[in-house]
Amino acid sequence: MFREYRRKIYKKIRFETWYRKASYYHRKRDEMDEIIEKYKGPEVFRDRKYLRSLRRDMIRSLFKYGSYYSEYFLFGYEGMDPEYRASFITEGIRMSFYPRMNLRKNTDLLENKYRTYKKFQNMFKRDVIRIKKNEEPTEENLKNLEEFAARHENFVVKPVYAAFGKAVRIENIAMYDSVEEAHAHYRKNGVVIEELIEQGEAMARIHPGSVNTLRIPTVIIKNEEGEPQIRLFHPSLRMGRDGSFVDNFSAGGVSALIDPETGMIYTNGADKKGHSFLCHPDSHITFQGFQIPEWEEAVAMVKEAAMMIPDNHYCGWDLAYSKDRGWCMVEANCTAQMGAMQMVEKKGRKHELEALIAQM
Repeated sequence: MFREYRRKIYKKIRFETWYRKASYYHRKRDEMDEIIEKYKGPEVFRDRKYLRSLRRDMIRSLFKYGSYYSEYFLFGYEGMDPEYRASFITEGIRMSFYPRMNLRKNTDLLENKYRTYKKFQNMFKRDVIRIKKNEEPTEENLKNLEEFAARHENFVVKPVYAAFGKAVRIENIAMYDSVEEAHAHYRKNGVVIEELIEQGEAMARIHPGSVNTLRIPTVIIKNEEGEPQIRLFHPSLRMGRDGSFVDNFSAGGVSALIDPETGMIYTNGADKKGHSFLCHPDSHITFQGFQIPEWEEAVAMVKEAAMMIPDNHYCGWDLAYSKDRGWCMVEANCTAQMGAMQMVEKKGRKHELEALIAQM
């Protein structure tokens, strides 16, 4: 009962900037020096005066601009003026934009991975099943899992609610002694189980070890006639690294920005450790000039999806390029992160987003 009450409170305050700033400060109060060392190196601790000044500036930036400690370095805040710092949509303030753009009733639709699948089933283009939390191991439920595993030797297992690629893994039924054991494991917390996407060669070239995905944010505004018009808000390509099948930027992946008109990458790549790359560090494919295949089809898909929930004016769509089915939806994000689109070029997007909100 207490857990349910706490969840309800969290749902109400999760969009508040004061909560996000205070919560981050509390959670990371013992990790600040680790983050500093990650971006500045161990030698920074030799200058105690500089270190104290740096810590103060990081904390000040957290509470004034909402910049999490990693963002302080990734966005290049050190030594920059207030105007520059205030131009970024930081993690501390990001969530406050979504109630201004989207109806909260749609939040669960797009955060619950199985509800998202049911809404956009034709765009997923693959087999998906759900095992509910505490689902009874009935004959029908066990049969559904057994038949799915017979169709797909390996499959992707995801929590129903998940972010940043956490707890996403590839499994097969042979990992368990029986279908009953597998079901018992999955029903503990509930999961969504998906057919693996076999990546098309055109996208596998840039990193064959991961399913590389597009993140295409759409913004629905009104044109001069008052009719809905869809803009793409700094789409990007996200790629995995070092054999990881997860491409997620927060899980060590690399991101590069795509020209929304041509579908061509126009920046270098960057990761969340602050590294910049001319080419992919594993495949050595140059980022700038890499053409996304069938870009028009990808754009058409996200625009169609956006108009299926027109009272959600902002959404981040993740697409993968499959070998035999073309572009397919991976998931939708009604509270999509905006760090990568700013970090790659170290350019804040807050004023751009504010201008679009004024046209919604």
